[in-house]
Amino acid sequence: MMNWVKFIAAFLLALSLIITVIVFYNANAPFSAAQQKAEADALKSGALQSVERTEIYNGTNSMVTVIGKDDEGNDKAVFIEEKTGEILDEVAMKDGIGAQTAIDTVKAELSVTKILHVSLGLEEGHPVWEVAFKSENGKLNYVYVFFENGEWWKRILNL
Repeated sequence: MMNWVKFIAAFLLALSLIITVIVFYNANAPFSAAQQKAEADALKSGALQSVERTEIYNGTNSMVTVIGKDDEGNDKAVFIEEKTGEILDEVAMKDGIGAQTAIDTVKAELSVTKILHVSLGLEEGHPVWEVAFKSENGKLNYVYVFFENGEWWKRILNL
C-alpha cells in the first residue's frame, strides 16, 4: 500500500513539473517569435549586418529593438514595429548614452535598490531608455531618459 502512495505522489509531482514547463514555454513563445522576426527583418532590410541582442519594448507602441552592427562595423539600434515588421527608426549607439549611463542618471536622483530592466525604445519619435527599478520602499518605478542627451523625459513612480 505504501508503495502505491509513493508512486502516486511521484507521478503527480512529475506531472505538475511537466505542466509547469509546458506553460512557461508556451507563454514565452510569442516573445521569442517576435524577436526572431524582428532580427530577420533588420538583417533582410540591410539595416544591420549582425545582431548582438534584441529587446521587446512596450511603451506607447509595442516594438522590438534590435541592436547590432551595420555594414561599417558601427553599433546601431533599429526599432521595428512588432506587428508589421516596419522599421520605425535607426540610431547609432555612439550618438547617445549607454544603458549604464541611463542607470547612473536615475541613481543620482532617486533611491534605487534593484534594477529590474533597462530597455531602449522609441517614444514620440525620440529614442529613450526605460529604466524599471524598485525603490527603498519596495515600490515599482519607471523612468524614461532621452537617449541623445541623458535628460529626463518622464517618471512613473511608486506603483
